[in-house]
Amino acid sequence: MRTWQWLTVSILVIIFAFFSYIFLQIRSLEVNQITNDLYVIYGLGGNVAVLDTDEGTVIVDSMTLTYQGERIKEKAMALTGKPISLVINTHYHADHTHGNPAFDPGTRVVATKRTLHHLQQTDADYFSGEAAKLMPNETFTDDKEISMGNKTLRLIHPGRGHTDGDLVVLFVEEKTVHMGDLFFFLHYPNIDLEGGGSVANWGDTIERVLGLPFHTVIPGHGIITDRPKLVQYKAFMSQLAEIGERAAAENISLEDTLRTTDLTEDRNYEPLNIIVPLGYTREFVLQRAWEEATGSFELRP
Repeated sequence: MRTWQWLTVSILVIIFAFFSYIFLQIRSLEVNQITNDLYVIYGLGGNVAVLDTDEGTVIVDSMTLTYQGERIKEKAMALTGKPISLVINTHYHADHTHGNPAFDPGTRVVATKRTLHHLQQTDADYFSGEAAKLMPNETFTDDKEISMGNKTLRLIHPGRGHTDGDLVVLFVEEKTVHMGDLFFFLHYPNIDLEGGGSVANWGDTIERVLGLPFHTVIPGHGIITDRPKLVQYKAFMSQLAEIGERAAAENISLEDTLRTTDLTEDRNYEPLNIIVPLGYTREFVLQRAWEEATGSFELRP
């Protein structure tokens, strides 16, 4: 076989292997049981919570693709033996909402008003046709309590942080809170300033969550953890905000801010990779803190 033929075959093999790997990652779902009735599903996207109730199965977030939503639906119904009666979206990003179209039209889908607004502004093409029926169809502004027979859920918008429409879900009987992307456990977070996110407000937002009665924490990304780890994350976000505010007050350049040694609350933090690096690094969060404090970004309407 000629050299160019070997090269062509090698390239095709590499391409096949790459796409096979991606497919396996998309298909892969790992289940972790928290209580008798509460589970978390890990996969390619944000963490999904599954709650078994007298009135059906509750899903919190739906990952990145319709296919994943279908797999989540199958997995959840296998765990509970009940149909999906409620889907909750913690915020508007694709890795938490793009599985929605897999659920049956007419399914109750709850989110904050700002999350619905962002989906309508940024994702109208994705949620078109039949998929439009799986956009949030029930919204709230600050706080909403949902009774599901033997289970109670409190949905709370505690303030700005990752976006301006984040909600957390308190599973009352399970004493567990799903933080969505207000908490990246041991990872540097995405800070969506353009979507109303705020480094400056994030610490206070977490403080409001800490006033809730829970022991276990489901982060948006990362493994299940506990209240003390959320307290530490608040310290990280508060320190990051202080660095940005000081840079603005003292006219410190972005370049000097990126070289700071003042950020010490990020011990053991790593960039988040979902197949490929996403760019959420130490330098990224410092830049976002500087941009917010100095007004060097453009807020999306």
